Amino acid sequence: MRAMIRFSIFGVQVCIHPTLWLTLAFLGGALMITSMVDLLCVLLFVVSAFVVLLAHEMGHALVGRYLGGGAPCIYLAWMGGDCTNESARLTRAQGVVMTLAGPFASLAVGVVATLGMGFYIGNMGTAFMFAERFALGQLPPEAVLNYPAMTMFLFFFLIEVSCWWTVLNMLPIFPLDGGQIMQGLMKSRVLMHSISLAAAVVMTVVAGVLGLWMLTVMMVLLAVLNYKLRQGDYPRETDFH
Repeated sequence: MRAMIRFSIFGVQVCIHPTLWLTLAFLGGALMITSMVDLLCVLLFVVSAFVVLLAHEMGHALVGRYLGGGAPCIYLAWMGGDCTNESARLTRAQGVVMTLAGPFASLAVGVVATLGMGFYIGNMGTAFMFAERFALGQLPPEAVLNYPAMTMFLFFFLIEVSCWWTVLNMLPIFPLDGGQIMQGLMKSRVLMHSISLAAAVVMTVVAGVLGLWMLTVMMVLLAVLNYKLRQGDYPRETDFH
């Protein structure tokens, strides 16, 4: 606990566990560092991913506090985060809005980064083209050749993490944001966990075929979690409110 970083931003307490930095460094390619350039790219990825993750959780925290009061707290560890606000008083609809605020906030980081890149290179159309290609994993060589590489990589990583983190969280799998939105909209826990289980199984297959092993492991764990929750002693129709 002493190794955790703690600070407050906009009145929201933020706690960061060391495992976050280790996971982000691994995802950024820390095991394949062979030069100073590689090291700088990993550091830029870690910074970019941290900004996106923090923005995502701040979206939950600030909107939740605005709608229901309370004292939100953010905890970042491993490859994600958690925003808690036990004293908030939210209706089901407000809970859905609070959940949606996270993906919107993380996506906003990518939009701002794209606009910033447009101003930086002096061509907004080129910036959007670069952003689209990089988000799809197609690094445009001309972006590095014609401009300062590290600055462009910072923009690229912000855009990439923003897009993929938003897409991942909107999957209809509990307890991801998409699954929590289902929880707020549906009355049947059994049906909600059944949909989450099916979606997790499909994503496990897709991730395995694409060779995305960390995502595959994550989806297997989510599939197991939802299977166990589905088998729990829940009424067939349960009001979540």
